[in-house]
Amino acid sequence: MRIERHVYDTVDSTNNIALQMAREGAPEGTCVTARRQLKGRGRRGRTWFDSPGESVLMSIILRPKIPLCRFHELSFVVSLAIAEHLRTYFGLETMLKWPNDVLVRGMKIAGVLVEIEHSTGAAIVGVGINVNQRELPPSLVHAATSILLETGIEHDITQATETFGRAIADEYKHYLESGFEDIRARWLNNMWGLDKWAKVRLESETLVGIVTGLDKSGALLLRDSTGTVHTIHAADAVILR
Repeated sequence: MRIERHVYDTVDSTNNIALQMAREGAPEGTCVTARRQLKGRGRRGRTWFDSPGESVLMSIILRPKIPLCRFHELSFVVSLAIAEHLRTYFGLETMLKWPNDVLVRGMKIAGVLVEIEHSTGAAIVGVGINVNQRELPPSLVHAATSILLETGIEHDITQATETFGRAIADEYKHYLESGFEDIRARWLNNMWGLDKWAKVRLESETLVGIVTGLDKSGALLLRDSTGTVHTIHAADAVILR
């Protein structure tokens, strides 16, 4: 897949621009990047915090020849690519928090948001990676980190965007050739909270149990105190201990 970048200074959301471009027929590999987002978002309507010029902010249009019901697999593909690139290129010990966060020392350093453009069968994969933040808001000091805070080294954002883009493209190519099982297995090997107690908030209830893994589709498996294993496709999980 060839990455074709469209560079902006300030946007409301790179995903919004990429969604519109997908509707207009933009090819796979079209990548929208920005120095700053005014209305960046994460899963479940959350706001993505970024300081101008300190983060990798990009949205990539993908058009995989798979059923729409499997598009959630792309979140695993991209988060795995980011985690492994942070490990090999920047020397960081990364873990993956279900379903789409990349952690360093238990703190979030990157996130992925996949949105579907149903009319054209495209996936918009939004990526946010903390790179050069020296300070974070008080509410995030113990919850998030950056490459600079972890390594003490500042990096060129344009170069970082290009290298992460290539890493994502390479992992996506591997996924198309080899399928989801290898992605799932590697993701599981780096999964934060595996075999630990967790609280999972669903729309109608909250479950508490031990995280036992992922099923073949990537759904979270949680065993409660009665021994019942719950298969969870979408929720927020908080590791308790």
